[in-house]
Amino acid sequence: MARTKNFVESEVLDSALNLFWQKGYHATSIQDLVNHLGINRASIYDTWGDKHGLYLETLKQYRRHSSGKFLEKLRSEKTAKEIIKDFLADIVQDSSEDDLKKGCYLSNSATELAYCDEKVNTMFTDNRIKMEGVLNELIKEGQEAGEFSSKHTSESYARFIFNTAGGLRLLAKGEISKQEMAEVVEVAISALH
Repeated sequence: MARTKNFVESEVLDSALNLFWQKGYHATSIQDLVNHLGINRASIYDTWGDKHGLYLETLKQYRRHSSGKFLEKLRSEKTAKEIIKDFLADIVQDSSEDDLKKGCYLSNSATELAYCDEKVNTMFTDNRIKMEGVLNELIKEGQEAGEFSSKHTSESYARFIFNTAGGLRLLAKGEISKQEMAEVVEVAISALH
């Protein structure tokens, strides 16, 4: 007879995600996970296969949370310009409130593992393509409404905004003020005009 789980998977994933986010994949041991999650090794292995399987699930969980937050903005009645500005401003706000200076979980994962882990690389690339696709549609909408310039293609602008978002998350890992980051957002938005 199969044992029943004495934990909620999504809660354990959130907790594991936070530990991996703070320490990184390589610096987090199975024992660290056992201690932090409050579940035994057998539960980790039975549910996710191994540390790597658990890690990949935390990346998926992070994408679900991030995508959900962004989708809320897309469903609003705001203009394309307001949505993109809010998207970047949220990064500034979230980063300025993060005392641990963790940056972006997915970007950190790519930096640590994408060169040697095909699954992480694929997940990071897939996220970039999807995010650029959504930004591309928003920018096209903004171009058609006269909010944004048509000097460059919507695809080029989308890549620029995605890159700016990643740059902001990276900057936030060091010493930079909220005001300095907000200035980056203002310059990025003005570049779309």
